[in-house]
Amino acid sequence: MLSKLHLRYDVLSCTASFAALSVALASPATAQVAVPVGAQSAATDAESPAPAGDIVVTGTRIARDGASSPTPLTVLGGDYLAARATSNVADALNELPSFRATTSSASTSSTATQAGTNFLDLRGLGSNRTLLLVDGKRHVSTAITGQVDINMIPTLLIDRVEVVTGGASAVYGSDAVAGVVNLIYKKNFTGLEGDAQYDVAQVGDAQGYRFALHGGTAFLEDRLHVSGAVEVFHNDGIGSMYTRDWGRREYGILTNPARATNGLPVRIISDHVRTSTMTPYGLVTSGLTYGDLTGTTDVRRIQFAADGTPVPFNQGTLAGSQYMIGGDGAGQGFLSDFSLAPRISRQLASGDIHYDAGDGLEFGTAFYYARSRASGQAIAPFDFGTLTIQRDNAYLPAALTAAMDAKGLTKLAFGRLSLDVGPNTSDNTTQTYRSVTDAKGRIGAWKWDAYYQYGKTDYVGRFNGVRNNARYLAAIDSVIDPATGKAVCRSTLTAPGNGCIAYNPFGDTNSTAAKEYVTGDQYYHLVTQQHVAAVNFTGPVAELWAGPLAASLGAEYRHEQASATADAASIAGAYAAGNYKPIDGRYSVREAYLEMELPVVRDLPFAKAIDLNGAVRYADYSTSGGYVTWKLGGTWDIGSGLMVRATRSRDIRAPNISELYASSVTRITSVTDPQNGNASIFIPTLTSGSTALKPEKANTFTAGVTYAPTWINGVQLSVDYYDIKINDAITSLTAQNIVDRCYAGDQSLCGLVVRSGGTISQININQINLASFATAGVDFELSYSTDLLGGRFSWRNLLTYVDKFEQSNGAVVTNLANQFNGAGVARWTGNSTIAYQHGRVGGSLVGRFVGAGKYDNLFVEGVDINDNTVSSRFYLSLNLRYDLTDDGSVQIYGVVNNLLDTDPSIAPQTTTVTNVAYFDEVGRAFRVGAKFKF
Repeated sequence: MLSKLHLRYDVLSCTASFAALSVALASPATAQVAVPVGAQSAATDAESPAPAGDIVVTGTRIARDGASSPTPLTVLGGDYLAARATSNVADALNELPSFRATTSSASTSSTATQAGTNFLDLRGLGSNRTLLLVDGKRHVSTAITGQVDINMIPTLLIDRVEVVTGGASAVYGSDAVAGVVNLIYKKNFTGLEGDAQYDVAQVGDAQGYRFALHGGTAFLEDRLHVSGAVEVFHNDGIGSMYTRDWGRREYGILTNPARATNGLPVRIISDHVRTSTMTPYGLVTSGLTYGDLTGTTDVRRIQFAADGTPVPFNQGTLAGSQYMIGGDGAGQGFLSDFSLAPRISRQLASGDIHYDAGDGLEFGTAFYYARSRASGQAIAPFDFGTLTIQRDNAYLPAALTAAMDAKGLTKLAFGRLSLDVGPNTSDNTTQTYRSVTDAKGRIGAWKWDAYYQYGKTDYVGRFNGVRNNARYLAAIDSVIDPATGKAVCRSTLTAPGNGCIAYNPFGDTNSTAAKEYVTGDQYYHLVTQQHVAAVNFTGPVAELWAGPLAASLGAEYRHEQASATADAASIAGAYAAGNYKPIDGRYSVREAYLEMELPVVRDLPFAKAIDLNGAVRYADYSTSGGYVTWKLGGTWDIGSGLMVRATRSRDIRAPNISELYASSVTRITSVTDPQNGNASIFIPTLTSGSTALKPEKANTFTAGVTYAPTWINGVQLSVDYYDIKINDAITSLTAQNIVDRCYAGDQSLCGLVVRSGGTISQININQINLASFATAGVDFELSYSTDLLGGRFSWRNLLTYVDKFEQSNGAVVTNLANQFNGAGVARWTGNSTIAYQHGRVGGSLVGRFVGAGKYDNLFVEGVDINDNTVSSRFYLSLNLRYDLTDDGSVQIYGVVNNLLDTDPSIAPQTTTVTNVAYFDEVGRAFRVGAKFKF
């Protein structure tokens, strides 16, 4: 449970500052369009009318008003998406405090298989625990891990987005642990609409464009509806961090190498952090100093200029085994070629045919195609002083050979950041095909619907310019061939014709052939397929004392399969990064569910209405057997606009194909064996998926209150508490974890340690159901809308407080709430939108708030780290539009994102200086466009 005093203090202080900030935004000069950011109900304002007839809101299959839903529901109307003019719905959703941009275009530049992807992640529990639906139906996955890339969704077709921030497995099945995101397409669209826009960042990169067209018409007295849409998008991506002022300051974190004597903390976050044991053209890290070449006492290390000339290396302060502060290497850092966001192009097309046969019977077919290509630059090959240069190296300058002879040295330690070879580059193409054939009708008072869906994703990944480890080590180990007097690989002397091309590690003088020999291009081809067939029935069961008992029941069959091939060198693990592996796996699931809505009380003094909602689902997986999920929720409408709601649910996430069938990968790892006197040994480890995995199980509880006071029109307030606990979470341990925990008595892990004569011979690192997660917090929402000065004004605020975010590997529990390092989540996040529309002119200001926190919760400032504070940030975006026609059918618009050009907070990660899930790396950016609708 929440600490009441701590929560009260934090809520009051943060809400006060957030409200003050929102009031500042609400000045008349900035008032704009009345378009909601999101609503805890399905209600929308005048610009976003609710659809006519019964409303089926996400989280239930029984028609009802979302305002009375027992599970918190947030809605983004199409008008808000249009006002933000986002080219991808993920950009708008990730502005909401309940989402964490764990996998986005900005966070995947270095990922060989996921560059440029956008996966939605509710609560920071992982994108594989957020279920994405399209019109209430699953979408074929675009990744081997089961997620759907939002890049493959046609933005112009989206009418609204509904987000359930709570478990919903009993209604929708596996993966709805953190919640559900339901993208709802426009229905029976007639007319023609289009959108064209251009993007550019203030520094000149991130240039892009988007064109979208959607048309529809009706025939046969409005009974046959035909529509189609096309969309083209391109963005050039973003350069390295050195293209930004904050990036050129080269922030980083390093380990204090002299903490025993200098009195400084273990870790130091600082600017001007550079590499200490490698340079672009080579650095001698031990054996010789520059004074050995000059006959002086100069103890500086020896580095090499571009032409291979040895020159002194000016070392910075606190120089350790990898990094230092200051010194040589400015602008030539570890991330000098690493792109902040990849280049992305995508093309989408869809067609929809639906026919109303009368008497409630409708049927139709829809087809969707999407193609996305993303390419980005990752890190160049590197060695932090771990290479060895032999005395007889063919390219070793004469001055160094003489100095080595004088000191009796046979080898030197050497480091190199191979910028001459260039960065690793990813080039991934994804094609998605999806067809849905459905029908619906009525049987008396009951409604039914059925559909069959087929989806296929064809993914081709290329990871180019990656160093081949064995070839590189052979190529830099060169000697002079006594027969020809030319430089050759040492291995060529014993194996003539082996094709090895000698590589000069000193300077930048290598031929194209030499560079190509030590690198290679990886290839990966993945095909995933999905078949889904489902039928649902909804209607009244009986008329009770407080109203009709309503029910929904149905059944679903789903089959998922994936098959992938890779190049031989990747399969053999030849490269320094990437190393794709083949996979071939499939599973199916048969499900049946029942949901019921029970009215309990109507029109009593203490309760205008009390309703209960419950659901149960049975799912039989071909890989793991049968499981039951359920939910029970209720609403208590007290009256005068006040309602209390609560839901308790049991949810699951079934293992995906990657977790089940990932190919075995063998690596050599050093472990300490406590069973044999803590002897340090090198042993092979075998990492693979496991068909023995069972679904993760989650217990979810939400409770809250909504208030729409009758004494003031246009105000809505909601406060909702959530608590999610996940057990048997799928994870893998390190080899040392397995050995230590087996020795401590965990017999479930001892079977993974293979011994021969008492000595470890192999460790199997399988995916296992061992970890757990637990998170709890509070969502706040306050909105107000009214007519003002002849126009329409609205103001909406969303705020999320995370009290707990715990992860456990089965032995150690770590609370990552308020931490910005690694998988941590922010304690406070918020979104405030002010909108105003007057005649033809309208616009909005969107403010996104990220509260301050710690770099790492386990660190003590002044002991473990010099500065453990990550400062808060507020990002402001401006949206303006002008209708060229009285009816608004033709409009021009402009957007300025990060209006104040706010730099990201410093929180160094592996491949960036900030946490890109929360902080903006782009800076001020502009978007202009025009749209029409006839």
